[in-house]
Amino acid sequence: MAHLSNAEFYKYSKFINKHFGINFGMAKKEILESKLNKLMTKNELILMRITLTFCLKSNNKALINDFIIEITVNKTDFFRENNHFDYIKNHTSLITEKNKRMMKNKEIRAWSAGCSTGEEAYTLAITLQESFPLLNHKILATDLDTRVLDKAVKGEYSDDIRNSIEKYYLIKYFKKTGSGLSVCDETKRKVTFRQFNLMNEFPFKKGFDIIFCRNVMIYFDAATQQKLLKKFYDALVTGGLLFIGHSEGITGKELNIRYLQPTVYMK
Repeated sequence: MAHLSNAEFYKYSKFINKHFGINFGMAKKEILESKLNKLMTKNELILMRITLTFCLKSNNKALINDFIIEITVNKTDFFRENNHFDYIKNHTSLITEKNKRMMKNKEIRAWSAGCSTGEEAYTLAITLQESFPLLNHKILATDLDTRVLDKAVKGEYSDDIRNSIEKYYLIKYFKKTGSGLSVCDETKRKVTFRQFNLMNEFPFKKGFDIIFCRNVMIYFDAATQQKLLKKFYDALVTGGLLFIGHSEGITGKELNIRYLQPTVYMK
């Protein structure tokens, strides 16, 4: 197993923070070494510094994607942190009262940022169909990792998801496929999956009514979190909702955003 010198670790951490916003402090040196060794073995690289050189200068998209896969964490489930989806279902009147654009255009534009293998985006699609059945639902779901996006697009999951989904939803929004379950086609059509780096400028011409970015910012330093929150704020329409993870917060951040309940905010 190859090891990083402190100087090499600093170069890697600087590169990762600059391009992906993820903060690798010295306490995570062994974790990064382990991830890089897996990358080196897969791509037949010998030295840590060669690996970094390839990532910095190579046009090998497969290697860059492998690098992204190794440094990112993908953990998600259907109806994870279910209080967020309950909030939408239980506050439809408040949401429609405060969000004039949504009712005027008869549509809801939502974004699942850091969507991983798609469970969050599909849960959001189900929730919106249940809560606002007369509106059109357009959900953008993005992630850095193309591997998890490929799985998300298929919408096929193991039979174990029965443990986290109510029977009513299973019957209405899923179908049996082989040894598992698949999201029904109508719900799939409401979600568009794309690769996107949250560190990039947001290219969206239209604002979002709902943004989910949960358990993503915990990997960023304070300055990066602040910049990202400002971009999310700007991407929301007036009356739009922002949902963040339960280990995250906006306390002390200078945004003119209304606190509704823990991890739920309104522009």
